[in-house]
Amino acid sequence: MKKVIGVDAGGHKVKIVGDEGEQSFLSNICEYFERNVDEQHGPDDMVWSYGNRKGFAGTLAAREDEFGGNMFGDSKAHEDAKIRILLALHRYCSNGDEIYIVTGQPIGKHNPDEKQKIKNALIGTHTITINDYTKKLHIKGVEVAPEGSAAYWSNPIPGDVKVLDIGSGTVNAAAIQDKKHINSKSGTFNFGVETVNNKDFEAMARGIIRNTSKKWSKTDNVLICGGSAEMIAKHIQAHYSNAQVLQPQLRINTSIKMLHPVYANAVGFYYLAKGVFK
Repeated sequence: MKKVIGVDAGGHKVKIVGDEGEQSFLSNICEYFERNVDEQHGPDDMVWSYGNRKGFAGTLAAREDEFGGNMFGDSKAHEDAKIRILLALHRYCSNGDEIYIVTGQPIGKHNPDEKQKIKNALIGTHTITINDYTKKLHIKGVEVAPEGSAAYWSNPIPGDVKVLDIGSGTVNAAAIQDKKHINSKSGTFNFGVETVNNKDFEAMARGIIRNTSKKWSKTDNVLICGGSAEMIAKHIQAHYSNAQVLQPQLRINTSIKMLHPVYANAVGFYYLAKGVFK
């Protein structure tokens, strides 16, 4: 069966959206080791193997990792992001599906070389095992969209719009004018909720405002998304008075479901994938 999917391989959670709805799981990945007590407690406890690698993922990796947790950064062109995407597809797709996906890259590294690395890593047939269940994933098409800018499409509004995508490792600031991405007023900041010393959302908002106010106006329409959007919103609104939390609308057939702002990129990727691959 043909599956058209959006995958946001975030540093805290992986989000996946398609015709069957939305799913998410913790992004944690670590290497495998023999455990004295080999217990798994829930659906997000994963033991996986792919090629020559074997490891733990999800809630199991969050408990067992000895070496410092997740990989963050301003690019998703790395092996951990690839594994996160393959784990998501294994959980979401049936064995043998033909899969077409849009995934994301931070705006600052959304360039042809980095995008091609992601495509080269994903396109093809992959055999991956999770909890002793092996699937072949036939990835036929991959496109890479800019994070934050893609989130706009999860619930677009007309006119001149700015998007703040508050991630675990980065913040993407996207400028949209007449539904087109404006490079000169967009960028990525190399800090996020999981990379600062404490979750002081007021201080983080000040850092975001210092960076964006050079090119954005206080009266701009600003949409805030990401897992911490609701917690940081009031601090962003202290400067950008027209800022509001972006709530993604997932439309499947005739139904519309309002999702948490953490799904904004994944929903945007899904709509972009439908436009490209359907």
